[in-house]
Amino acid sequence: MLGSVSILDHVVDTPWPGCSITVGGMEITWMSSGIASMLLVAAVLLVFLPILSRRCVAMRSSGAVVLPGGPKRSIGGSIIEVIVLFVRDEIAVPSMGKQQAMVFLPFLLTVFVFILGMNLTGLLPFSAISYWATGGKYPVGHTPTSILTVCGALALLAAIAIIGSGLYKAAQRSKLPTLAALPLSPLLWFLSLAPHIPGTTGKIMAVPLAALELIGVFAKCFSLMVRLFANMIAGHMMLAVMMMFIVQTLVSAYTTAMDATVANEVHFFYIGPVCIIGSVLIEVLELLVAGLQAYIYTFLTAMFLGIYAEPSH
Repeated sequence: MLGSVSILDHVVDTPWPGCSITVGGMEITWMSSGIASMLLVAAVLLVFLPILSRRCVAMRSSGAVVLPGGPKRSIGGSIIEVIVLFVRDEIAVPSMGKQQAMVFLPFLLTVFVFILGMNLTGLLPFSAISYWATGGKYPVGHTPTSILTVCGALALLAAIAIIGSGLYKAAQRSKLPTLAALPLSPLLWFLSLAPHIPGTTGKIMAVPLAALELIGVFAKCFSLMVRLFANMIAGHMMLAVMMMFIVQTLVSAYTTAMDATVANEVHFFYIGPVCIIGSVLIEVLELLVAGLQAYIYTFLTAMFLGIYAEPSH
């Protein structure tokens, strides 16, 4: 972050010149530092993930065993295998059951890897490199997950997956043929949201309880957006404050050294090292937060999918 032109490069998204349009009095940016970072992550994943996945599958299908002194598995293939097993065994299966986990595993893997890549982008020195390469006109390096609209789009994808799976499962559970039940699936799924209460009271309370559960679906997806956005931007704000203290300390040190009347002021000598050590510790914490937030977002998405796709929620 010290290599950036501004310590707020990782906190405030910077639109590219001429990449904003006004629609209905509202300015819409279609390319910025954060959007460019997101597209960069997507491009890298689209190129390297298929290659590493094919190598991993080929290694497993050949029955090769890694032995001391024998053929070794590639690091990339091992990382892919670890991620797949982690998402399957620690996120999907505990949240959804084995059968449903295998259905939604590609979606959950995509969400986990994509969010993890976007979280880690802000910790790399892309801002300084892009500023040097483009003369500051086209910055790249802002953390995409600290942009509220990006988190909102991710939450919208989760909502579409949750509602879509719920509608399809509701159509499958009906006694009608699946194709005939699909047009009625919104009503069937809505009624299935209400908990089973025997007697007349259950029939009276079915619609209000189902409506309350439907509101809960959107509330849960909204919480996904807010949780990811708040946690990612909080860490970068703390880093920016620490870096601001370091820069101000260096300026004060230079000013004091040039002024003989305040040369005996030594407070700045211990402020800088403390801020630098604190910023390094926060940077390490940011690495942990990047992985943790990807895990939490994927785990909650899997849990919501399991809740609303099955009648026993």
